[in-house]
Amino acid sequence: MLVIGYVIHLGYSHKELKKGGVQAHRHSIQVRTLVTSGPYSKVRHPGYLGLVLIYFGFTLAFAVVWMLVPAVIFTILTCLSAIKEEELLEEQFGKEYQEYARKVPWRFIPRIV
Repeated sequence: MLVIGYVIHLGYSHKELKKGGVQAHRHSIQVRTLVTSGPYSKVRHPGYLGLVLIYFGFTLAFAVVWMLVPAVIFTILTCLSAIKEEELLEEQFGKEYQEYARKVPWRFIPRIV
């Protein structure tokens, strides 16, 4: 799970952002291009999905039950960040982002959420 999370976050998400001319980890308001290709054509937040897998991957890798607490907290914060980011992107890109969200209705996992 940990490795899959890293591959999704760094390998696919960041790579696709670079191809679209977007630097990963920039504040949403600094983004000038809406990337909708690659993993972004399946889910709106593949990078965040990778992070969530990393959180739980660490818990499994170390096999420490109490690590579930920060994994759940970080997952909730990541989901809240995604929602806030979508609000900012909708303000910035307007109808273009609304159309993208209509075509790609899943935030993290296709056909689930």
